[in-house]
Parts: sequence; structure tokens; C-alpha cells
Amino acid sequence: FAACDNEQECALYNTDAANRAVFVNASLANITVSPADPTFTVDLVRANADSESSGTIVLTATVDEVPLAGCTVSDYTFAAGENMTKVTVNVSPLEIGKELNITLTLDNTNEPVSGSNTVSVTVNKDYNWVSLGTGTFADVLAFTEKPYNVEIQKADGFDRYRVMKPYEQGLKNDDGGWGNAVASTSCDYIEFWIKDGIIYYNKFFIGINYDGSASNAIYAHHPSDFAEISLANNKQLDDKTFQLAPYYYIEALQGGFDYTGEGGSILITLP
Repeated sequence: FAACDNEQECALYNTDAANRAVFVNASLANITVSPADPTFTVDLVRANADSESSGTIVLTATVDEVPLAGCTVSDYTFAAGENMTKVTVNVSPLEIGKELNITLTLDNTNEPVSGSNTVSVTVNKDYNWVSLGTGTFADVLAFTEKPYNVEIQKADGFDRYRVMKPYEQGLKNDDGGWGNAVASTSCDYIEFWIKDGIIYYNKFFIGINYDGSASNAIYAHHPSDFAEISLANNKQLDDKTFQLAPYYYIEALQGGFDYTGEGGSILITLP
């Protein structure tokens, strides 16, 4: 037979410890909130759900290491029988275009058996996107140089743009002759912005799988994702024309198509 020594009872079997709230992880993936509703929720859990439990959370918020006042977090409450609850964080004071670092700290004084007493997350407030109307988009790798009509959006007050569903019509027509390499989906939009005269963008899926295999998806990468490749050809050509010169990368093959030269491969015109 086995016997338990109550004097050596550890936190795992302690009722108070099991009833204590914890965050599941010590950090969360980056979060983008809407300007119209600049809030998000964070999950808390506990092991023992026999009775109601509640408490408070301390929030710290900084932008470029400078404290930002006015952000709030709600108290938490577990109803009897509940192992999970949520708190709501409000980041109304955050300016669009800024990056906010938030740390939430529970009112627990002891280290949890599992989970964490704190959680950190980086938060951005989304831009207010305004449709400019119909512009054009061409990608000489994906299809012919023929430009397709696309909706262009602009972030209100910023030199930041979105080209909506840029590959949809061209790939539907398959005028690039990719055949079964054309995937069932492509990026919903290309978002690009201008900094110090250079156009930047996050990688995006062009809707083509090299050799028809989904594991060989072709993504357009900004040259800054690689070492020793010039960024200079990602530039604005005139008031309404933008040139993107990406490196089309196939991760599984660790290589791809280099279009970072002077001509680039993508031309976007505003309405």
C-alpha cells in the first residue's frame, strides 16, 4: 500500500494552488485590433473548479519603451464549475501605425504549477482602409504583362496601400500557362508601404505551386528577407505607378526566381 504525507503535500495537490488562475502561455502571437473596437481577450485557466474565484490583473503598456497611459484590462471571475474564463484588454489610446507592448500580471504571489502568472503580447491598431477605386495589376511571372483591373485601397492618412485579390482573375484565365500548377487560392491582398523611398511588403502567395505540388508554393518575398540583395528596385515610378521587385521563393526547394533587378516583375497603378 502507498501512503501520503500531508506535511510534504506539494502545490500540485494543494486546493488553493489548483484554484489559482494562470495564463496558458507566457506570450501570445501578435494581435491587430480594429479602430472601431480596439479590444481583445486573453484566456485564463485553473485546475480546480469547485467554487467561484475572482481576482485582478496589473497591465503595463509601452510604445518604444515609453509607458502608454489609458490602456485597461478587466478583472477576472471563474464561476463555480468553470475551468476557463477570459479578460478583456482595451487599447484605445494606441495610435495607428504604432506598436504596443503589453504585459499582464496576475495577482498571484506564488509560482504556478503550470502555465504562467504573466503574459506578454504585441498589439497593433489596424488602419482605416479607404477604397480608391479601380487600378491595375500585372505580374509577369504569374501571367502575361497584360494588366488586370483590381480594387486599390489606401490607409487613411498613410502612404500604405492594398491591392485586393490581385491574382484572382489572371490565374482564372491562366494566361501564364501554368496549368495544374495553379492553386485553388491566392493571397487576398498585397499590402505595401513606402519608407525612405523604398516600397516594402510582407511575403504573399501568388497562387502557383511549382510542379503542381502544394509543398512547393511560390511566395513573393521582399529582398530584405535575404542577405546581400538590393532593395532599390522596389520603388515608386511616378505619381500613380509602383514597381515591386520580389524574389519568388519556394521554401521546400530553398530557391526560386530572382526578379529583384531593375525591371522588377510587378506593376501596380492607382486609379
